Amino acid sequence: MNTMDVKTKRKNLCWLLTKNRLIEQLGINVFRYEKDKRKRNSKIALTVSIGIILIMLIAYCGGMAYGYVYLGMIDLIPSIALFISSLFTLSFSLFKSNGELFGFYDYDQVMSLPLTVRTIINSRFLNMYIWNTLIAFIVMFPMGIIYILFEQPAFISYLMWFISIFLVSLIPTAVAAIFGAVVTAISVKFKYTSAVATFLSIALLIVFMLLSMSVATSDIGFGELFDFQTGTINADAFSTLAPYISDRLNQFYLPTKLFKEAIVDGKILSFLIFAGISIGLYMLLLLLLPIKYKQINTALTSHISRGNYKVGVLQQSGMLLALYKKTIMRILKSTVCATNLLVGCVLAILLAVMVLTAGPEKILQSLDLVDYFPIVKNVAGYVIAAMVSMSNTAAISLALEGKNIWLIKSLPISPKTLYDSYLLSNLTFTIPTSIVCSILFSIALNTSFIETILIIITPLIFSLFTAVAGIFIGNRMAYYDWQDETQLIKQSMMSLIGMLGGMIIIIVFGVIANIGVLPFEIKTITVSINLVILIFAVLLYLHECNRPIKQ
Repeated sequence: MNTMDVKTKRKNLCWLLTKNRLIEQLGINVFRYEKDKRKRNSKIALTVSIGIILIMLIAYCGGMAYGYVYLGMIDLIPSIALFISSLFTLSFSLFKSNGELFGFYDYDQVMSLPLTVRTIINSRFLNMYIWNTLIAFIVMFPMGIIYILFEQPAFISYLMWFISIFLVSLIPTAVAAIFGAVVTAISVKFKYTSAVATFLSIALLIVFMLLSMSVATSDIGFGELFDFQTGTINADAFSTLAPYISDRLNQFYLPTKLFKEAIVDGKILSFLIFAGISIGLYMLLLLLLPIKYKQINTALTSHISRGNYKVGVLQQSGMLLALYKKTIMRILKSTVCATNLLVGCVLAILLAVMVLTAGPEKILQSLDLVDYFPIVKNVAGYVIAAMVSMSNTAAISLALEGKNIWLIKSLPISPKTLYDSYLLSNLTFTIPTSIVCSILFSIALNTSFIETILIIITPLIFSLFTAVAGIFIGNRMAYYDWQDETQLIKQSMMSLIGMLGGMIIIIVFGVIANIGVLPFEIKTITVSINLVILIFAVLLYLHECNRPIKQ
């Protein structure tokens, strides 16, 4: 077999692995072979829901581009389109590499196949590339259509924009892979690999968010952008701010500048440099990663047991406590679970520390929102609650049992005991975070006793409500035949609803309480909302606590 035949065979094997992976992730076999109508209908409903969301995103991106056209800033569309698609791609890929490239569940099975390490790596990268290109298409295609329709550039710009849809995800994918490789390479050197990987991932996430915040500036106030009485955008302020933001993005991320020069100014050389950097970085990573790939994954999937282990004191605990400990460790030992499910708590703590150290007046002044300082004390509790509610582990705890759900069902326990363990696990993360953030906000805002109580109570009650709602969601949408945690955490409807549903509800109640639509004092409205939410949470818990575990 000559060299050409070997390369062709490797490409075929790479695509075969990728195709099987895509079929697995998309659940195509459920449509083809599943005989249970309930499972088929659930999958169809999920697919339709995702399709509707994608259509809405495409329409939103097109509407955003049209807004730039309407304000006479059509030249800013290329750089904004590329940056948004890159940011979305990076956000979705950042914690996907652990579980997709490293430490994936079927590592031993895949590595036992007569395949080279390079073929396996290429298939994994190709899978990530396909998903990330879909994200880029959702953003760049509608914005490109609007730009082309109204600007009518030269034909070469059409071609460069189309090609860029397939290039824009390369750099974010490579950055995410490097992020995962660095975290994994460091963590495998420690005894508690998963814990170290989780800590490093969260630490790097914090650094990334702080760097993103540093891009912002206080030279132009964001408060001028909106008329809070009419809810409309100030076109003049936006026309001043948008070019400034575009210039900062061009300085912060070189590909946006190169892409803008290529599309707007017709500089083919800039496009070639953009394409060269994107492809070059991606290919370089594909060449370097196989060097230590097998050693890293072997260290991740191997566990060393002490040969001199002796049975000491055996501790016994109740069933609820045992299930609680199991659920907590299940979340913390998984880097994918911890970094994605606990991001809300991390954001809340970051914001609270920033408000305390920088001062609320300075932050509001940088956003040109000084006039709204009096209502900050009233909205603080809702802000904390909205962020903390994103950490809804209860929504996916049942599904996390996976194919081992039969073990849980075989235990001599009631469904209430299992659900209580999920609730306690969720509240273990959200309640301490809510209390700490509330105290920091109260100190920073110099609140009165009543205001402090409300700032503390509001996120606590909403945390209880979202945890109970998570049980409600999980017991109706959970499925156990998932193949890897990334699919469950980042691509399931129950995870999306659990993370964003509570936040949306809290924002709605916060707006109602603070915009003056009700003829009562804001504190009175907040107390009433808390009582209603608490009563509803208790009633929902009583309704759910004895519900049979989802089959």
